[in-house]
Amino acid sequence: MAGRGPAPKDNAVRRNTVDLSHLEGDEDVPDKLKKLFKRDAYSVATCRWWDTWVESDQAESCKTTDWMRLQMLAPLVEAYFRRPGHNALAEIRQNESLLGATITDRKRLRMGEKPEPGDGKDGSELPEGVADFELYKSPGGA
Repeated sequence: MAGRGPAPKDNAVRRNTVDLSHLEGDEDVPDKLKKLFKRDAYSVATCRWWDTWVESDQAESCKTTDWMRLQMLAPLVEAYFRRPGHNALAEIRQNESLLGATITDRKRLRMGEKPEPGDGKDGSELPEGVADFELYKSPGGA
């Protein structure tokens, strides 16, 4: 079965700091992008799909381009609900995956990970049994 590489070891320790600042919703997104364009033209199912995305936790990190992607995806979702087909569903699934639709997608995108300072996950502390190279540098060394 295809996947995204081998499963991580249970005792794996990340020693590098992961920059998650790109996941923060620091951009002011216009409210008009969060409203489904021409909502009256869509079925109840498509409106429910849209409302689910707007109310999701992922919406907090969505930027303008993400909302535009969802706006472009809405007609495809409508077409799928009117006449289901595997090609449309595959395209919807792929686009939703890029936006973090499932728990697997969110883990892959590292959404929701906010390491606390001092818990060892942010790289501030070394795991047990790992040498600190700062201790071994010479006083005038590199």
